[in-house]
Amino acid sequence: MMKIVRNLENFFEKYIEGFFNKKFESGLQPVEIAKYLLRDMEDQRSIGISHIYVPNLYQVYLNKEDYEHLSPYSKAIQQELTQYVKDEARERGYTIVGKPVVQISSSDELGNNKFKVACNFTEPIPNDSPPESVSPEELSDTRVFTKLPNESNKLHSSIASTLTVVEGLDAGEKFNLGTNRINMGRRESNELPLADLNTSRLHSYIVFEENHHILYDAKSLNGTYVNGHRVTRWRLRSGDRIRLGNTIILYEVN
Repeated sequence: MMKIVRNLENFFEKYIEGFFNKKFESGLQPVEIAKYLLRDMEDQRSIGISHIYVPNLYQVYLNKEDYEHLSPYSKAIQQELTQYVKDEARERGYTIVGKPVVQISSSDELGNNKFKVACNFTEPIPNDSPPESVSPEELSDTRVFTKLPNESNKLHSSIASTLTVVEGLDAGEKFNLGTNRINMGRRESNELPLADLNTSRLHSYIVFEENHHILYDAKSLNGTYVNGHRVTRWRLRSGDRIRLGNTIILYEVN
């Protein structure tokens, strides 16, 4: 990893003259972003029998001042960080599901000295899950990782979340999320039925996995979008805006 981080530092110094001599007001350095990308990649691993899958979409949110400082070089930095993600995944033997992309944008919610990183799958994870009963011999060549508990996971598991329809025919409808599966779409038997004719009968659903709410597209005709991106699987975070047809639903952790 240190070699790859050093390559990043060399890139920024070479192509952005005096980059590390010009301090951000927040003290932010792009190498810090790279380290958080790797941390999120590790956190989102999906382990199968023969592969360990990691997300392909990595989103970096900066406060306005830092984003303006980086914006002249954002395209080059995004390309270099994308290569960093690919190199780190290859070095660890991970399989990236889909084309890897790193996107940098600004967020009004972030104060000084703060940034946010989120990563998710935009393509279906291959059906490579271990069977219910596997002998030790069958698993002898399989790399198995144990996800260590952390405070953020404990926090998510103990706080209630809500879905609020903020745009569309059902605007104002609110639904409390727990650990049960929530189906969404035109079908009346769905936990969250929608009047929107541009949604499928079963458009998408939310399940509770590893102390997080995960949104899945149910092979809908018009697709499922989160924050403007079409997704097939997405780990929800407070403030995410889900679009199904012409309906927009806000996910919030209370």
